Amino acid sequence: GKKTKGKRKIEVKIIENEDDRLISFSKRCIGIYKKISELSTLCGGEILFIIFSPIGKSYSFGHPSIETIA
Repeated sequence: GKKTKGKRKIEVKIIENEDDRLISFSKRCIGIYKKISELSTLCGGEILFIIFSPIGKSYSFGHPSIETIA
């Protein structure tokens, strides 16, 4: 039998529990950083990415650098 539930579609809606929301944000933020880094490496594009967490803290990524692009 199957050991896992496999890939399932997740309904996109706000996560009501604030702690769960912050945990999900931090995990997904790491994934987004990886994808952006891959995109800039593979395509050679200049990328500036700024995201604000639910508590208002900002996170940014820039390639080749934030200052160059901004």
